[in-house]
Amino acid sequence: MAEGPFKGFKLEIDPERIEETLERLRDRVVELGKQAGNSFAAGRYTKVRLSYRGKQVGPEIPLAVFLAGEGVAFWILTPLAALLVNLGARALLDVELIHEADELVQQGLALYLDGEVDAAEAKYREALARRPDDPTALYNLGTLLRVAGRRDEALVTLRRAAMGPEGHPDVVRAAEALSRMETPRRAL
Repeated sequence: MAEGPFKGFKLEIDPERIEETLERLRDRVVELGKQAGNSFAAGRYTKVRLSYRGKQVGPEIPLAVFLAGEGVAFWILTPLAALLVNLGARALLDVELIHEADELVQQGLALYLDGEVDAAEAKYREALARRPDDPTALYNLGTLLRVAGRRDEALVTLRRAAMGPEGHPDVVRAAEALSRMETPRRAL
């Protein structure tokens, strides 16, 4: 999963300087809100999924609605109360940011498994329009193209997938598929 906007978020609370700490917290939340807003505007994350012990709780929430709720809670409650409520809720609930491209890839995979190759290809390409470097969409599209007999397109797509983040499972699979495709077969 991609790193979220809270990576590196640290807050030390000195009981003797609580007002100063709360002001720093307020500034940091505003900064995080701007970062999240930029991610939303760029189409990075579009929904939030809340889960409890691995099971989804309720429907997915649009990111803008989730952020607005966080902001309202922060400004209506005292900053310390909002912080405590958030920490308590996050101790019970897992918050996962969902990108629309991930959903499109899953829809494409379901279509591919149902034999709807053209519709699956359209979903993978739609996912890539939203996130052009998505290794899973690239790998799945490359595999689909290879199976469909479009070898040259498959090679180009799998090469792009293989250049993704090191260690990503679909980057590794793409590299393996390329190796198999580029190795000449021996005649029996």
